[in-house]
Amino acid sequence: MRAFLLLVCLVLSGCTNQIQTPENRVEQFYIFYLNALTTENTQHSSDSRQLREYVAQDTLDRLKYIQKIYEQEIVNSDYFTYGQDYTKEWIPGLKIGQAIDFMGGKSIDVWIGIQDGKKQHLVNYLRMEGGEWKIYRVRSATDNYEQYIFDDNAIAAAKTYAAGVKH
Repeated sequence: MRAFLLLVCLVLSGCTNQIQTPENRVEQFYIFYLNALTTENTQHSSDSRQLREYVAQDTLDRLKYIQKIYEQEIVNSDYFTYGQDYTKEWIPGLKIGQAIDFMGGKSIDVWIGIQDGKKQHLVNYLRMEGGEWKIYRVRSATDNYEQYIFDDNAIAAAKTYAAGVKH
């Protein structure tokens, strides 16, 4: 009987290890994403399978929708780095903090390397989706700024502006 209980405990503990920690997911995402940004491939596009693996679907849908708005200024830099460009030499500056409970999900501080040996401090917000931790929101803590992709008023204003601008 003890052997059976031990076996059940081992099997159950193996099952709980299948869900990766939020920290692991964010680290895997940024390793993938920063490397993709520095190459000539499109693995970091909102349609890529790799991006869908790490980012919440509604976030990807919003980013895709906003990018189609002519002359929009909601997303004025890369959403996941808050930068205009990225170089491979900065990747070793990646540092992932500890997950903190936040509104039923997690928030994690992330530092990515940038020019002159500095770091960009980001906060990633995650929630469970399909049994995996996925990023649904990113904010720049360095600049205390957020690209408001979930602000319906900002999106409506961008659409109204785009309608009045000649293409």
